Amino acid sequence: MRLQRLIALAVSLVSAALGCDAGPSVRDCPTGTSCRPDGGPITDRPPQDVPPIDVGDLFTGLLSVEVQPANMTLTVRGQPVNLDFTLVGRYSNGTTRVIPLGAWRSTTTDLGDINAANGRFTANGLVGGTTRIEVTLPREDASTLQAATNLTVQFEREVYATPDGGVTPPSSVTGRFTGAPANDPAQRVTLRYPPASTVMPQNVAPPDVQWEGGTQGDVYRVTLSKPHAQVRGYVTHAGAGFRYDWVVDTAGWRALAESETASPIRLVVDRAHSGGVAAGSPVEFRLARGSLAGVIYYWDLRNGKILRIVDDSARREDFMPTPPRAPSGRVPASEERCVACHAVSRDGRFMAAEMWEGQGPSTVFDLTRDLSGNPAPTRFAPTYEGARWVYATWNPDSTRLLVNLLGGLELRDPSTGAMLPVRGGSLPTGNSVQPAWSPDGRTVAYVSDYAGPRPVTTMETDPGPTAFAASNLSSFPVTGTDAFGASRMLVRGAALAGQPEGVNAIAYPSWTPDGRWMSFQHGPFSESDIEPAPGQARRRFAGAVYLVGPDGANPTRMTLASGGGAEADSFFPNFSPFNQGGYYWLLFFSRRDYGNAQAGTRGTGRRQLWVSAVSNNPTPGTDPSSVPYWLPGQDVRNDNVSGFWAPQPCVTRGGACQVSSECCAGTCGPNPQGQLVCRSEEH
Repeated sequence: MRLQRLIALAVSLVSAALGCDAGPSVRDCPTGTSCRPDGGPITDRPPQDVPPIDVGDLFTGLLSVEVQPANMTLTVRGQPVNLDFTLVGRYSNGTTRVIPLGAWRSTTTDLGDINAANGRFTANGLVGGTTRIEVTLPREDASTLQAATNLTVQFEREVYATPDGGVTPPSSVTGRFTGAPANDPAQRVTLRYPPASTVMPQNVAPPDVQWEGGTQGDVYRVTLSKPHAQVRGYVTHAGAGFRYDWVVDTAGWRALAESETASPIRLVVDRAHSGGVAAGSPVEFRLARGSLAGVIYYWDLRNGKILRIVDDSARREDFMPTPPRAPSGRVPASEERCVACHAVSRDGRFMAAEMWEGQGPSTVFDLTRDLSGNPAPTRFAPTYEGARWVYATWNPDSTRLLVNLLGGLELRDPSTGAMLPVRGGSLPTGNSVQPAWSPDGRTVAYVSDYAGPRPVTTMETDPGPTAFAASNLSSFPVTGTDAFGASRMLVRGAALAGQPEGVNAIAYPSWTPDGRWMSFQHGPFSESDIEPAPGQARRRFAGAVYLVGPDGANPTRMTLASGGGAEADSFFPNFSPFNQGGYYWLLFFSRRDYGNAQAGTRGTGRRQLWVSAVSNNPTPGTDPSSVPYWLPGQDVRNDNVSGFWAPQPCVTRGGACQVSSECCAGTCGPNPQGQLVCRSEEH
C-alpha cells in the first residue's frame, strides 16, 4: 500500500508538470535554437504512443528508461525559462509509458535548478553552458535504473547604445550587418583595449572596449562571446565627441564571467560603413576563476591626495577630502593638505602616510573610521617636531611600523608615532630604504646600498630615499619582539644591468600573500621620470618588474607585465593580498597607453595603475606574468601611482554577490526573490 500511495502521488505531480507551459522563451524558436535537435518545437505533452499510466504493474516488463526531451538547447535572455523533463520507460511488449517516479538532478547548479520530484528544470536566464540531467529510478527489488541527457543553455544579449542614452530600434541597426563582413584591412577598426591574452579576475568591473577608425554615421558591432554565451553592443558614430568605445553592460559581462569559466572570451568589433561591413580582427582574453574583493588606495599626483577604488565595482571615492592642513606658511597653498608615500596595513585597517612635503611630518589614519571630516582624524597629530618618515611597512598584526627617513630604518609605534627601542640586534643605518615586512612576520626585505648621483644636471645631485641610480635588494630576519638579525644581500642591481631596461637600481620590494616570493622594480633609476630643471620636459626612464624567492636566487624578469619584448614601463609593484584562481595579482603603475585617445590615455604618457596575473606556481626560468589589465575606476585625466590593495572578506551564504568566486563556498545565483546571493551547491 505504501508503494501504491507513492505512485499515486507521483502520478499527480507528473500530470501537473506535463500540463505546464514551457514558457515563451522556450517555445518561440524562429531560428531553431530553442527547439528539439530535429528542428521541431518543444511540445507540452509526451509522444502520442505513450499510453495512460497503469500504476498497478509499473515495473512489470520494464526493460529500460530514457529522459525526454533529449539533448535540448534553451536560449535565455536574462529571464528564467522552464523545461519539463519526463522519464519514459520501454517495456518488453514494445510499448512506452511515463514513469512518474525517480529522483532528478542536474550535474551543475550555475545554469539553474531542477525539481528533484517532477523533473522541471528552471534555467535562471543569467548564464550559458552545458549540464547533464540525470534521474535515478528505484525498483521494487531494491535495484535502480538510471537515465540521463545533455542540456545546453545558450545565453544571448543585445544592447543598442545611442548618444542620448535611448534605445535605437534594432532593425535600423542590425540591418546594417546583413551578410558576412568583408575582410577589408583598409576599412577595419583597430582594437585598442582590452589587449589580447590578458587575464582578469572573474569579478572585475566590465571593461571599456576601445577602438579607432571610422566616420560619422558608421555603426559598430561589438561582440564578446564564449561557446554558449554571447553579448553584442551596437554603437553608432554620432560625430564630434564620439569616443570610439563601449562599456560592456553589467548583465552581459556577468553572464560571460559566470559562463564556462575555463573558456576564453573572444572579442571582435565589426564596422558597418557606407560601402558595406568590415570584419574586425578578433582577440581573446581570459577571466580567472577568482575574485579580488578589496579596496585599492592610490596616490592621485595631480591633486596630492590618496583616493580609493572598490575594485569589483570600479567605484572611485575621495574618502578623505580634507586631511590635516600644514602650518601656515610652511608649504605652498597647493600642498598644504598633500598626502603622499602611503602604506596600508595587511589587514586594511590603517594607513601610514607622509604629509605636506617630501620627508615631511607623518601620521597614521584609521581606515575603519569616517575620514570625511575637516580635518580628517588621525591616530596622532602630524607635526614638524614629531614623527617623520618617507616609506613605511606594517608588521602582520599592525602593531609596529618599520620606516625610513633618510638613510636608515627605524621602528615606530603606529598608535603614537613614537620611536621604539630595538630589543635585540640592530636595524640597517646606512643608505637603506623601502622596507617590506613579510606576511608571516619573520623577514624584512629592503633596498640597500642606494647611491647616486641623480642622472640629471641640477643642484640636487646627492642620492636620497626616493631617487637613486644604483641599489641592491637585501633582507634581515625578525628574531623576536622588536628584535632583528643581521642583513644579507639577495640581488645586486648591477647583476641585472644586461637586461633590456639596463643599469643598476632596484626598488620597491613586495611580498606575495603567502610569502613564497617577492617582486621588485629594476632599471636605470628608482623613479619613472624626473624634471631636470624647472620648465624643462620630464626625463623618462625604463622600469621592469621581477620575481624572486626569499633566498634571492635566479630573479626572473616578468616581461609580459613589464610591457612585452624589450619594452619596460612598469613601476612600484605591489602584490595584492589575494592568491586567487591560480594567480597572485600584481599592481603597478605604468605610462603605457590605455585604450585610445578619446576614452583612454593614448599618446599622453599619463601614469595609470595596471594589474598582472602572476602564476602562483611559476616554472623556473619562465616568465610567470600575464599581459596586464587596466584597473577600472581610475580618472584617465590624472597621474595615478603607488597602489596598495587592502582585503575585504568573502561573502557568506545568503549575502549579496555578483559572481561565484566572491562566495566563501557554493555559487552565486538568484534566491526566490530574484536577488543574487551566495548559495550552497545543494540548492
